[in-house]
Amino acid sequence: MKKIAIYCVNYHSYDSLHDYLVSIDEAMQQAGDVVCLSVIVADNTAPAEPVSYKPQHFSLQVVVTGDNRGYFGAVRYAMQQVSPLDYDFAIISNVDVLLESDFFNVLSSMQTSESTGWIAPTIFSQTLHFDFNPQAVKRYSLRKMKMLRFMFKYPILLKIKQKLLHQYHDIKNCKPGKIYTGHGSFIILTRNFFQHCGIIDYPIFLYGEEIFLAEVCRRHQLIVEYTPQIRVQDIGKVSTGKFSFKSYCRYNYQSTNYIINTYY
Repeated sequence: MKKIAIYCVNYHSYDSLHDYLVSIDEAMQQAGDVVCLSVIVADNTAPAEPVSYKPQHFSLQVVVTGDNRGYFGAVRYAMQQVSPLDYDFAIISNVDVLLESDFFNVLSSMQTSESTGWIAPTIFSQTLHFDFNPQAVKRYSLRKMKMLRFMFKYPILLKIKQKLLHQYHDIKNCKPGKIYTGHGSFIILTRNFFQHCGIIDYPIFLYGEEIFLAEVCRRHQLIVEYTPQIRVQDIGKVSTGKFSFKSYCRYNYQSTNYIINTYY
């Protein structure tokens, strides 16, 4: 039996959280006795509302952060309450996703090597109709990172870029195997990751989480593995979509600046 934990972050998205929990229950029902699942909801909403969902096939714990700690800030807070080291896999996710019905059957049957730190599944966008993974096959150059930081510092340049180049003009088609980084909306980390790297410690409020994790894996010689047979559905930007463009650029500038200074 595989022990799996899901650390999901909620911010004023209780309807999406409910649908997510329903999809988890349905996938667990199909999995039967091959998986023991704990779901930990890190609730960034203030004041937080009660989560009334009653799971049938997993345990549910809600951890109220008391304030909006951002994505990985909330994850870290939840992991301090419930250690990921007790599980074979620890999943970090938003709540605007849905699991495929065979999700736990496929994940639990996987044989991962000791060098695998992060499993990147298919994250199929219901709005854009393609897989968000892999986020990047090869490591970003320092030049590209500095260019991104410059555009986030001067948002008008990013506006011009978005008008000239459609964000999703190049549909991805990648074979399974080693990649640089996966998409951040749904992250599957192995026990090996936490044994080598400890719990998540990213001091930035939002954005850049994928590159941060990729660099942590790289520093500890762990592999990020694209595994498309594991599938989830992405609904859309339920929480981050509520931020203004100015806030989006400010948080991204902070994240790219941190990553450049720390890892490049």
